[in-house]
Amino acid sequence: MQTSVADAISSRVGLTAALCGIAFVIALVVAIPLGVRSAVRAGGASDRTASALAVVGLSAPTFAVGLLLLYVFAYYVPVFPVYGAGSGGLDTLWHLILPAITLALGLGAIILKLTRTAMLRELETDYVTSARARGLSERSVQRIALRNAAIPIVTGASLVLTFLVGGTVLAETTFALPGLGTLLQDSVLFKDIAVVQSLTLLVAIVIAVIALLADIAYILLDPRVRERGVPA
Repeated sequence: MQTSVADAISSRVGLTAALCGIAFVIALVVAIPLGVRSAVRAGGASDRTASALAVVGLSAPTFAVGLLLLYVFAYYVPVFPVYGAGSGGLDTLWHLILPAITLALGLGAIILKLTRTAMLRELETDYVTSARARGLSERSVQRIALRNAAIPIVTGASLVLTFLVGGTVLAETTFALPGLGTLLQDSVLFKDIAVVQSLTLLVAIVIAVIALLADIAYILLDPRVRERGVPA
């Protein structure tokens, strides 16, 4: 029994991990630059556009976004496959693009708002004014501010990453992906308690690992944290 549960989870964990990883990368690559630009040009057209996108991303349900993307990019404009995980390799990666975008929309909206808020706070500090007075380029000033704003961004991103596991249930069901999300759904439906307990434990372990990685990131990003950790 234990072997069958382990086999069921191990056969699907790779697909879910790949889906979460792609969604997280898409969210970071899109949301952080948008958040920085929104903070730098607060009140401008780019700020209003980014805020509107964030509201849409936070408000739209995962299954609704998935169905809309399926209709537009898999049915009306048949660029991406409709369902399934493909035959492996690049084909599987291609099948995961739409589900990853579906998950990344809500995740990216939260990271965008966190980045904008953190950058606005840093751009109003005295050291930024001093850096500009010394003649540093605006790009250099923004890079320094982003580094100091990285801790709240990392904190928020690590917390939001844990919610991807819950989002995969809807995304994998919408796109018929054989991952942990559909396994959890089927296990609850058929009352397979052993699988549900195992998946719950796995999620708890993943959350603990993410929290540990976030703490390590604090040490790498903020020298003050390292100094406090060194005994006198």
